[in-house]
Amino acid sequence: MDKSASNILIVDDNPVNIDFMLELLHEYDVSVALDGENALEYIEKEKPDLILLDVSMPGMDGYEVCSILKGDLKTKDIPILFLSANTDADSIVKGFDAGGVDYIVKPYRPKEVLARVETHLKLNNAMIELEKLAREDPLTGIANRRRFFEDAQTLFSDAKSKLFPLYLFVVDIDRFKEINDTFGHDIGDEVIKSFAQVVNENLGDDDCFARLGGDEFTIVLTHTTYEEAFKKAEIIRQSVEKMQFDSDVEVHVTISMGMAAAEEYDEKIDSVIKRADENLYKAKSSTRNQVRG
Repeated sequence: MDKSASNILIVDDNPVNIDFMLELLHEYDVSVALDGENALEYIEKEKPDLILLDVSMPGMDGYEVCSILKGDLKTKDIPILFLSANTDADSIVKGFDAGGVDYIVKPYRPKEVLARVETHLKLNNAMIELEKLAREDPLTGIANRRRFFEDAQTLFSDAKSKLFPLYLFVVDIDRFKEINDTFGHDIGDEVIKSFAQVVNENLGDDDCFARLGGDEFTIVLTHTTYEEAFKKAEIIRQSVEKMQFDSDVEVHVTISMGMAAAEEYDEKIDSVIKRADENLYKAKSSTRNQVRG
């Protein structure tokens, strides 16, 4: 583990404690906040990898700061180690109940502090990798089926409540089985990776793109018009048709896309997917290599 790449936030109002921790953790990238309010302001701008949080501070105490962070989706996964001179069971249990992962008592034992910090940084990195594996398609690096249904349902719910449009596309690579059978799965993988790259280059940060499985993908566009969404899909289709590959074989790739808009009567994203699927079937049943909405 590259210690200098790990950002640790120390939240403490005692200069002596801060100086001790800064010296002890000199190999890490360490920042300091002198109270709970400043800590929350810092974390809003820059998310640390781990927080060392003093329990007893003026104003907002450590338990309250921890509860606020654990109640926010953006910060709930940051490991928090409480620092306190209180060694009674109630204080320690209260720290764990608030969401802390560990409790370090004063006076500090340097080797113990270092061991606990390193252990929780390693555990957090491992959890991040596991979560990435669980939600990311390993071949393309885009969202997998599980993550798509989580993110798309959230986008769908926001679109309904805030009354902005949502357009969903189901995408198939035309005759992909023939590509695999003719040129081999290595070329098939290159086709999928190149296709995903082309799509990513034509999407914005707020757009959703995922691989549902095999050669089936989906795209969700929001805050746009029907004409703009259709135009973006057409640009992607035309860009895929022009893809070139660094191989001895000549592979011509096209895609078919089915498009559907979220309607007021839709209760779940599944209804929109079903209509997009029906339009995809129509596209593949005619000439392929087209967007059907």
